[in-house]
Amino acid sequence: MTGMSRFMRFGLVGTLGFVVDAGVMQLLVSFAGVGAIEARAVSIPTAVFATWLLNRTFTFGKTADDPALPSLLRYAAVSAGGALVNFIVYSALVLASSTLAARPMIPLAMASIVALVFNYLGSKHFAFR
Repeated sequence: MTGMSRFMRFGLVGTLGFVVDAGVMQLLVSFAGVGAIEARAVSIPTAVFATWLLNRTFTFGKTADDPALPSLLRYAAVSAGGALVNFIVYSALVLASSTLAARPMIPLAMASIVALVFNYLGSKHFAFR
């Protein structure tokens, strides 16, 4: 691995996951007319799969001889918990403020920051153990 700490690599992958999540969400809201909350039902799983692929190789250095499916299932379980935290914070902010509902990127960023530590610890100690 590079000289970058594992947490920093996790954060970089998380940033890319945020871009995937936000991009899919914004496309659905802006071009498909999907509601800001409903769009997350598509954007979250898309981002989880993208971050699993990147974390598996870049962050935790798993190889081809390490079975992918069990890793993906463990990562999905951890991510489901993190996504639940993320979704609850996001939804609360969107529902509490019409200003934030009109600018879903702001509550998405706030919710993503809240879920970061949960996801890192779960990934480190369970998904990629």
